[in-house]
Amino acid sequence: MTKSNRNPLSVTGFRALFPGLLAAIMPAAIIFAVLFWAQPSQADVISPSIDREQEVYSSELPNAAFFGRGISGRMSEASHLRFNGEQFLLERRYKDAYRVLSKAVQLDSGDPTGHVLLARSMTGLLRKADGTYDEDMLNRVVKEWKMIAYHDADISEQFEAKAQLRKLGKIVKALKKEKLEKKELEQKELEQKEQVAAKAGAGPK
Repeated sequence: MTKSNRNPLSVTGFRALFPGLLAAIMPAAIIFAVLFWAQPSQADVISPSIDREQEVYSSELPNAAFFGRGISGRMSEASHLRFNGEQFLLERRYKDAYRVLSKAVQLDSGDPTGHVLLARSMTGLLRKADGTYDEDMLNRVVKEWKMIAYHDADISEQFEAKAQLRKLGKIVKALKKEKLEKKELEQKELEQKEQVAAKAGAGPK
């Protein structure tokens, strides 16, 4: 009588052990999925809060003669402007990009891409020709990036917004420090002038 080479656990034994193995593996698999596949986001799924209709971005009127009237005309023109604005950004023509993208966002304020492109153009315009920062533009672009960071459903655009906010935060902090130092210096100079005037007034008659 020949012995069988088959392992007695190969079929029956495996079936008996399978539920136990599955129970041991499942928790690890769930943890792996949560850590590596789940992407937590502070944004809404379809970016419904990206809309800022109350904000006036541009006073230019829609080009109804070319794109048509109504919502469809506005959406078509906004799409065209976003395309042009993106090209201007690639060419570092930030002023031109800002102009067309401001109108694009005004026409279609619910489109996240328009806000991202506009924020990029505003960031490019922060530093003036004399090397100083445009503080009005700085305050506005911080608001724009904040809205993108918390309401844009695109994870990569959220990351970009948060990275920009960290950089802009350093600029804001530096400007505040510079203003404080300037104010303290002016106060010190004023006190010195008052002391000189007081000494001159108290001199021999």
